Order: sequence, then C-alpha cells, then structure tokens
Amino acid sequence: MASKSEKRVWETFVRRPGDLKEGVETPMVLRDLRPGRKKYRMRHVIAVVSRQTPETAGTDELRIRTVVGVQLPESYAINILRDLPMELPGIPYHDFYQALKRAAAESPG
Repeated sequence: MASKSEKRVWETFVRRPGDLKEGVETPMVLRDLRPGRKKYRMRHVIAVVSRQTPETAGTDELRIRTVVGVQLPESYAINILRDLPMELPGIPYHDFYQALKRAAAESPG
C-alpha cells in the first residue's frame, strides 16, 4: 500500500504545449500512473505546474502529452490545490477543455 507522502506520477494531455502555463492555477485532468489497482484513475483538479528543478524534488511528477499522445520531453512538477467534480457541466461531444474551465470557475476555493 502506498503512503500518503509517497511521490506520485501523473499524466495530462494538452492541445498545444504552449497551453501549459507555469506558476498559474490551471484546471486539468490527471491520470494516476502509479502501478496497482488505481493506475489510470482519472481526477479533475486545479493545480500549479512548474519545471522540475532541485527545489521541486519532493513534489509530484507530471508527464505531459499532446492530444495525439506524443509525450513532451520536459520534466514538470505539479502541486494539486483542489479537486473539481468528476461530472462536468457541458454538452456531450463538444469542447471538453471549455467544460473543465467552466467547472473551475464555478468551484469554490
């Protein structure tokens, strides 16, 4: 069983690499990459992302992929601030990223 202090590895997808802003609260969808029963479990969150540096060594790791699955070579750290609801308001088969931003705006915090 994993401890609460264990470093986690997350994955997210972005339309364009330039969409990812460092040091800014950003709504995103994360997938848990730790081995075990919860691998690939999804989570909607508000998080702050930064490049991996020695100062961010104790934080969780974030792997970033484009929407077609290409993993970006840079290494990122992530600080999850709060969770968003798993069910997002929106129209099925429309812009998911807009629904995620709308949920973040409506989220208390």
